[in-house]
Amino acid sequence: MILTRKLIAPAAILFTVFLAVLFAYFFNSLHQVYHEAEERDLATFSNAFSVEIENQKNLALSLAVTAADNPAIQQAFAERERERLSELALPGYSMLVDAGANISQSRYYLADGSLFFSASPEAGASAIASPAVLLVLSEQQALAGLEIQGGALAIRGISPAFYENRFIGAVEYEIKLNAAALEAMQKKYGADWRILILKDLTSSDAALEPGPVENLLVVTRTKNAIISNDADSYRRALLGESVITHPSQDGRDYALQTSPIYDYSGKTIGALDIVYDHTHISVAQNRRLIFAGLASAAALILGLIGLFLLMSRTLQPIQTLTNAASAISTGKALPHINLKPENDEIGILVSAFNRMTAQLNASISNLEERVSERTRELEEQSLRLRVAAEISQNSVAMRRLDMVLESSARLILDRFNYYHVGIFLVDKENKLAALAASPTEAGRQMLDAGFQIQIGEPTPLGRAAASGEPRVLSGNASEVSVVKNELLPASRSELVLPLKVEDRVIGILDIHSVHDQAFKPEEVSVMLVLADQLASAIERTRLLEESTFTLNELERAYGQFTRTGWQRYAASGRARNVGYRFNNIRIEPVASPPPAGKEALTTGAPVIPVGNDAGREAALPLKFRGQTIGVVHAKLREGQSDSALATLQQAVDRLASALESARLYEEARIRADREQAISQITSAISLSSDYESILRTTIREIGHALPDTEVGIQIIDDSNQASLAEGRD
Repeated sequence: MILTRKLIAPAAILFTVFLAVLFAYFFNSLHQVYHEAEERDLATFSNAFSVEIENQKNLALSLAVTAADNPAIQQAFAERERERLSELALPGYSMLVDAGANISQSRYYLADGSLFFSASPEAGASAIASPAVLLVLSEQQALAGLEIQGGALAIRGISPAFYENRFIGAVEYEIKLNAAALEAMQKKYGADWRILILKDLTSSDAALEPGPVENLLVVTRTKNAIISNDADSYRRALLGESVITHPSQDGRDYALQTSPIYDYSGKTIGALDIVYDHTHISVAQNRRLIFAGLASAAALILGLIGLFLLMSRTLQPIQTLTNAASAISTGKALPHINLKPENDEIGILVSAFNRMTAQLNASISNLEERVSERTRELEEQSLRLRVAAEISQNSVAMRRLDMVLESSARLILDRFNYYHVGIFLVDKENKLAALAASPTEAGRQMLDAGFQIQIGEPTPLGRAAASGEPRVLSGNASEVSVVKNELLPASRSELVLPLKVEDRVIGILDIHSVHDQAFKPEEVSVMLVLADQLASAIERTRLLEESTFTLNELERAYGQFTRTGWQRYAASGRARNVGYRFNNIRIEPVASPPPAGKEALTTGAPVIPVGNDAGREAALPLKFRGQTIGVVHAKLREGQSDSALATLQQAVDRLASALESARLYEEARIRADREQAISQITSAISLSSDYESILRTTIREIGHALPDTEVGIQIIDDSNQASLAEGRD
């Protein structure tokens, strides 16, 4: 009886939970379907609003561009003929207003931003250009979009106007976004609409309805758009996110979407509320849910009755199995169920349970031994991994390639207790691999002998270097044996691992052991990881050495270039004075630096005074790219601390860069002047075709290019050539 209650009660609970979950799933699915449909409708409404705004923007921009491209309007606008412009612009504007195009204003602004003409002065035309108009006047590019001016929200289309390729101003058409526009949207889509704008963007005298939050004002809305979202939804909308909520008020259910509104520049200026009343949908949904709940309750009652009848038949065998399972869970000996098996599921379960207990009894007897053995294997594997990580860390910490190679080989030999370890490096031609490091005596002898192998030769090292695959050899292997080496007589097993970087073999790790079959698969896998880390450390160290060498070469080349440039500058005599001195009254030239300055020039090191007395002299060399190009000498007053010297040093560093820039600029200017003079001489010569004219032109142009210089040209004939040859002899 107890077992009956224990079996029926959980089954009844499970069945109840199943029906509850099914009912909840049905409820959530139905609710989700309704909400998704509402959200799709709201998304359609929002997209329709965006399309409507875009159409109005295109209309306003098209009208502005058409007016700006009208030649007659361009001429009247350019000649400032207001009456003529009125005659040309007003008929079209009036026709649009009469046709119900919702055009509220047409303005013409001069290039300086002042209002020249307004088609509808009574509509509140302002003599001050809006930011959008000022942007068009500044960039001379057409623009269309929403803009707030005062307390009104309007769609503006603005086009720059040109006359005879001269910018003369801008033409603006304005479409008000008011309640009439929203009522048209309501008639078309059946929802309520409300437009909110940021309070900071409106003027203080604007009479607007307060919004749902402090920083928003209602610029226009339909009659029933009185439902508001929470403050967080408006905050998210002002950050550019569309938010949909499902508020309830006065017993009615609504779907409310709040979306951001952007002006012509893409800046968020407010939010759009779309309110959709879905109370009728909620009522229909509740009716379906009541029906589903009643059906679920009836199914639950019928199910419990059927379950009770089924449990009465199958109770006794299950009770026996339960007792046996309880005995197993308490750690007792695995029992054997003495029930006559029947040809049904219960009988199969009893037979399977008896077979399972027999197998468990056999397995438990050797389980501790197997667990202990596996634990030892895991500890050994963990030890290998820790050793490999230590070797990799030591390799990465070093900067020189020879130290990385020697340290890695030594660590592998000591920590794994191998017989011999050698590291080979492949040359740039990928033809030879030379032994680069080995901590053993045999390895040192091979290093002294310059031991190397050819890539692809029929040895384990050559094949591994050519194929990029590891090779394991043992003295007891039937398929392959260790290649004998006279310097390694005790070697019985060999492991050859390629050192690869991006599928490129850069070296070989050669390991020998005195034991047969020393390299097990799990140890080889660890050594493969170690080989990859060692290859990365070798490649990284090699690249670091190459980069350091290249950087040093560049520094030397830059220094030589700077030194040669200043030597040429000093030899050219272009500098009127070699230095200047300021005596706190005036600046005067100096012929040579004082002794402290000469010392700083000679040594290239600053001469820093000791003490804090007046008259101390400090000399700081001017250095650029490691080359001394001058010196700054200063006499310090009493009490000036090291901070004054630090300030002087910073000024000297910047002065060196400035002097180098000035020198390079002057050299560039001189080269440009020289090239220009040569180009002028060549051009003048090429204009003459007569022999005498060419000579005269050449003399004249060279004389102009080199003032105060006597220039002569003489053509050598045969007699002159002979005289000239005698003179050379």
